[in-house]
Amino acid sequence: MFSNEVFQSMTNARIASCQFEPDIGDVDANLNHIEQLADQLPTSTVFAVFPELCVTGYDLSDVSAAKTPVPGPITERIQGIAQRTGVDLIVGLPEAADNNVYNSLVYMSNHGVEATYRKQQLWGDEAAQFAAGTEPVIVDTPVGRVGLLLCYDLNFPELALEYDEADCDHIAVSSAWRQSFDNDWRLLCCARALDQTCYVVGSNHSGTQSGRHHAGESLVAGPRGEILAKTTDDTSTVSVEVDADSIETARIKNPVRESRYEMTSTSRQ
Repeated sequence: MFSNEVFQSMTNARIASCQFEPDIGDVDANLNHIEQLADQLPTSTVFAVFPELCVTGYDLSDVSAAKTPVPGPITERIQGIAQRTGVDLIVGLPEAADNNVYNSLVYMSNHGVEATYRKQQLWGDEAAQFAAGTEPVIVDTPVGRVGLLLCYDLNFPELALEYDEADCDHIAVSSAWRQSFDNDWRLLCCARALDQTCYVVGSNHSGTQSGRHHAGESLVAGPRGEILAKTTDDTSTVSVEVDADSIETARIKNPVRESRYEMTSTSRQ
């Protein structure tokens, strides 16, 4: 784990969210999109979040044909992008493992796969295509601990609470959130930021795939539950500077973590 001194010293470090409309089944085109967007990020960006299943596009018609091992050829290509840009990349893909396919989120650095998170709460028809994950996943970074979630997971405060208990400073959420639920997307990102007093970096699909109209509006929410930056029709990337003091101040003004710990300790007595 990186020390608090390292976190405090990285005064210009940024975290970012990126969105695009993937091409269904065209991995090369989608990896090119990822690379183009990573190229647009400030050089001080520590990590950037990309949409759910963005490597293949969000299409449930033939998941088995699109599945890929982790690590594998696709993650090697993503690693190359991370090496060239100097930005860690959090990217959604269908993971082949243990005779199953998982809706997964990989954290890629220039060293390779740092972590793989498997979506725990599958939405609708996803349950017929994917096996469900069962565990939270945390990555230590120079700007603090990052917990990973995928789309519908965001609806479950108890999943985010596991990251609170692990003292995470950030939650990265990769999504394919539909336009018809766009208010929920903004609300839940802000709610998880507020009730965990952390940054939430949410990346969503834009455009239309397989008849699904996606909401876009990728964003970064701050530890007091406010939207600090979000994409627009003209911008596909947003980033914010991480401020360790703002996290500390938020936790003083809203001591929910401390109160939750005290409540839990009392109930165990």
